[in-house]
Amino acid sequence: MRASRRERAIDPVRTDPVRTDPVRADPERDRGASLMMAIGFMVLIGAIAAGLSSLVTTSNYNRLTLEIVRDRQYAADGAIEEAITTVRFLDRTRDGSCEASAGSNSSGLNDLKIRVDWENVCGVVRTDTGELVAQRNVVFSACEDTGSACREDEVIVRAQVNFEQTARGEVTRTWVQSWSVLQ
Repeated sequence: MRASRRERAIDPVRTDPVRTDPVRADPERDRGASLMMAIGFMVLIGAIAAGLSSLVTTSNYNRLTLEIVRDRQYAADGAIEEAITTVRFLDRTRDGSCEASAGSNSSGLNDLKIRVDWENVCGVVRTDTGELVAQRNVVFSACEDTGSACREDEVIVRAQVNFEQTARGEVTRTWVQSWSVLQ
């Protein structure tokens, strides 16, 4: 049987502190330290895994929200581009003239039905040759189609486009003056 730490004799001749100090001389003192280190390591790994799991879950939730918003914006963007093409080829003597106040169309993309309302905002400019020509600007507003005109707070994308046209009303160029994503 081994004598306990306090009962062991200490050699007074030796000056080695490991042998003369009763606390450091006990090899049994560190017993269980590796178990405590292993438990601490496992707790640390568990905390890191829990944090990463939370991060992945939150990122996945945010991705779904952003995907819905992005799909709405892409659908509104495509619907406005379709409406610009429609307005460009309207009959200038009737629907495409500055006297025609507004119009609308609906289209579907990304499983969303989008309505685009447009409003003519016309002015008159003088050409290089001195003739007066209508400067035909059109403001397009896209929103989810609810069966009625787009309300201001529902607009997803708004664009202002200038249709450069000749004196006879033929569109020669189309200029996008502004394009704003509002939602």
